[in-house]
Amino acid sequence: MSKKPRVVIIGAGMAGLTAANKLYTHSNNTTFDLSVFEGGSRIGGRINTSEFSSERIEMGATWIHGIGGSPVYKIAEEAGSLVSDEPWECMDSTVNKARTFAEGGFEVDPSVVEPISGLFNALMELAQGKKKEKENKITQNDVVSGLGCIYENATSVGSFLKTGFDAYRDATGNGENGSLEEAIFTMFSNTQRTYTSADDLSTLDYAAESEYQMFPGEEITIAKGYVSVIHHLASALPQGVIQLDRTVSKIEWESCEECPVRLHFSDGSVVFADHVIVTVSLGVLKAGIESDDELFSPPLPEFKSDAIKRLGYGVVNKLFVEVSERNFPSLQLVFGREDSDSRFVKIPWWMRRTATIAPIHSNSKVLLSWFAGKEAIELEKLTDEEIIDGVLTTISCLTGKQVKNGYVNGNDNEVLRITKVLKSKWGGDPLFRGSYSYVAVGSSGDDLDALAEPLPKINKKSGQGKCHDQTKVHELQVMFAGEATHRTHYSTTHGAYYSGMREANRLLKHYKCDF
Repeated sequence: MSKKPRVVIIGAGMAGLTAANKLYTHSNNTTFDLSVFEGGSRIGGRINTSEFSSERIEMGATWIHGIGGSPVYKIAEEAGSLVSDEPWECMDSTVNKARTFAEGGFEVDPSVVEPISGLFNALMELAQGKKKEKENKITQNDVVSGLGCIYENATSVGSFLKTGFDAYRDATGNGENGSLEEAIFTMFSNTQRTYTSADDLSTLDYAAESEYQMFPGEEITIAKGYVSVIHHLASALPQGVIQLDRTVSKIEWESCEECPVRLHFSDGSVVFADHVIVTVSLGVLKAGIESDDELFSPPLPEFKSDAIKRLGYGVVNKLFVEVSERNFPSLQLVFGREDSDSRFVKIPWWMRRTATIAPIHSNSKVLLSWFAGKEAIELEKLTDEEIIDGVLTTISCLTGKQVKNGYVNGNDNEVLRITKVLKSKWGGDPLFRGSYSYVAVGSSGDDLDALAEPLPKINKKSGQGKCHDQTKVHELQVMFAGEATHRTHYSTTHGAYYSGMREANRLLKHYKCDF
């Protein structure tokens, strides 16, 4: 009796555990010798549910992006994870009714904010291909109608947005509120940065934006935590399949001893496999091909390494602070340009592209802010004291309340004190080196497809690959999954899910299993 093919999955995040679950449950554990090696001390990868101030929070993946057709929503529903008696980071409708404060210490009337919000959303819908060009007329909420040159000349999402805003400003001729409107527009752009992980939207490719797909329906968080979805996937696997604290240091492929793959671990151990599904982040792959001691031996072929280099991969971090009082309002933060007369020098630079500070639900003492790019990296380096001072100073300067002895004091004797701080650190974590991928200017969806291509590449006409012994080529030695390998759902947990299913199905088809 021939031995079962050895399949090793590197990484116990959404992609890895989805692949493992599919391979195990659809082969009745008779087809494959299956192992999942995780470099960290927990499963979940960039999904990491935690607790802060006695409330359930997400350090990483937070949202189900549209419940209509989402596989993550379906799993959460099956697992009974959508309802909880315990408080969680639900960002309910009360929280979403934000008040907007601008540098200069004044609240901005919704009548000024809403047209800019409508403009920004209309532009993003156009960039994402959700909206066709309308009548050749300009209104406050649909100013880009009729401006076909925007589509033709835009190279980045950032340049597209700037052109759209400039058209709005020229059309409305609103000189009195022009600087304020620009600052509000920038605030919405900063929120978009956290959605994409791009440090600057000028690095986000415009053409690829319309390929990105979203599910219909509301966006929700998971009441019992995102990790409950991960545990549901892992629960189907026998004990011992998942091994923690097993960091891979080298992947040798195309060795031609019937072409198995050799996995070298940081503890010195070696594991042989017929097939390896690599689910590490794009950030780890980037570091792996740039290091003197490359992760892959032989090095990845040029078509794949070039794709890894071209694709974008950024850092997004979340900051949670516990405050002394409940009923803190949800704030939108509007910062002036560097040359603005109303600029407060006391506000630290790392706070200046933060768009919101909001409680995680309407009765919570926990406030949340999102950081992207350079500010997210800087956040990881700051002490709790520096964070507390920066947040309180920012709130004070924008709302007009005074900071005194570490408190924010209002005219009506309100007192706000930050009592505890928690932040994510995805950029500095060597197992992730960032948060999620984006299609950068200079790359395209083709690079996402190239990253998903298995190795070695097989010449289907001859049945041969690039082994030294062409008669012994072993297909699907190294396979790739993870959010950065999905052309239309990159940067999401459901994209990671789909990629894990894709690679599992690839193996099942290869071995002619019924799936």
